[in-house]
Amino acid sequence: MLSRAIFGNEAAMANSDHLLGALVLTTAVIAWAEVARPLRFLNILFGLWLIVAPWVLDGGTVAGSLVCILAGIALIALSLPRGKRSKEHYRSWDRFIV
Repeated sequence: MLSRAIFGNEAAMANSDHLLGALVLTTAVIAWAEVARPLRFLNILFGLWLIVAPWVLDGGTVAGSLVCILAGIALIALSLPRGKRSKEHYRSWDRFIV
């Protein structure tokens, strides 16, 4: 979200990073709920966009583009593990826990 201030990204690249940062944080916080865990797969799509964005959008610096690609790879890698299942049960919602 701070690519404009830290790396000097401008225009579409900075706007994309700012919007995507907010979406990733929101999705990650919602996915903390055990029954909402499948939302973490949405962050994989966001990570793919972070990898592709430097080639599609204008306004990115070399450092900003590199960090964007690395952040996308990290986001995908961190979104894949399932995590430990708690001992709680959620009745009919249990089938949605992935």
